[in-house]
Amino acid sequence: MRAVETPWAMQFVVRVERVEPPRHSDVCELTATATLHLLTDERARPGGEWAEPVQRWLAGHIRKHVRRARGAAWHRVAALDGVTVARDGAEVRALLPYPLDALPRDLARLQLEGLELDDPARRPCVDAVADGPAVASICPHPVLPTGKAAAAAAHAAQLAAGRMSPARLARWAAAGFPVTVEHPDPDRWPRLRATAPVEIVDAGYTVVEPNTTTALARWA
Repeated sequence: MRAVETPWAMQFVVRVERVEPPRHSDVCELTATATLHLLTDERARPGGEWAEPVQRWLAGHIRKHVRRARGAAWHRVAALDGVTVARDGAEVRALLPYPLDALPRDLARLQLEGLELDDPARRPCVDAVADGPAVASICPHPVLPTGKAAAAAAHAAQLAAGRMSPARLARWAAAGFPVTVEHPDPDRWPRLRATAPVEIVDAGYTVVEPNTTTALARWA
């Protein structure tokens, strides 16, 4: 009988200190941007020191896990291979993909579920602008916790990069892969789904039922 292979996942850690935690939308946007920074890093390209785990992850199910850390735990994770992006007091570190049964100890001990952050200024609607950020839309129902929403936005941004024209992708990369996250209302969501070039359909491993559309991506 063929052995079942352990799944791999790209790991993200959000810095959530007790005082002034980051906003939900900032975490979603930075997680998406961090994904692209890691995947386009010279070390992740063929022949680079990160190429093997990245290619192994890309060859399977594209899983992303978002964890949180503060204080000394954050600084320990910052020593692991990856890239950190920051903005307006929010910090997210994208780490190399790992098999789920072989996570570094300092990463495995971090909480995976239950990341819920406030954001009174969540954007319900955003226009895609030529040469501007890609727009990731998060599903209105079911309401996703911050960690799940961030992973969905990151997946949408990753697929968007693969479907843009080379010229548009080059301009996006030159700008640093900015992503804008919106949270459309239930009335607008079906219209977005009908036209968005990227739709993320979740496998249902956590939080949502299988075949749930969790995010969309579009750009001008």
